[in-house]
Amino acid sequence: MEKGFKGAGELNNEVALAEADMLRFARTDKNYLGRDKTLNTDGAWICAYLEIEPDSVADGHGGEAAMLDGKVVGSTASAAFGPTVGTILAFAYIKPQAAERGTALQVIVRGKPRNARVLHEPAYDPQTLLPRADTIVEPTQ
Repeated sequence: MEKGFKGAGELNNEVALAEADMLRFARTDKNYLGRDKTLNTDGAWICAYLEIEPDSVADGHGGEAAMLDGKVVGSTASAAFGPTVGTILAFAYIKPQAAERGTALQVIVRGKPRNARVLHEPAYDPQTLLPRADTIVEPTQ
């Protein structure tokens, strides 16, 4: 979650690639059945990456309402506390007008509103400068 990698809660057959912000995996150089729908970017939802204010009690689990100016604009798909960054991170399917970088939202966690903000890059190591795992492998003989 801290690196901004989407999982099963965000990537399913209920959303289009554009809504999941995964068009980079779509074939654009060939014609195929469903191509127009696959490449359509006029979706009703955008998968936004959020930072949510922690309260040291509950992190959320997905399905929490996301609100802008007191109106529901979507819901979280998944949420988890990021120990490295010290905040709750979530992916939420929200209306495009609420998905702009830096937009202040509220997310309802266990019945209480929490301040949230739309992030534009991963909360941890956004430039991917740090290795994901120890990749040094000694050759076998």
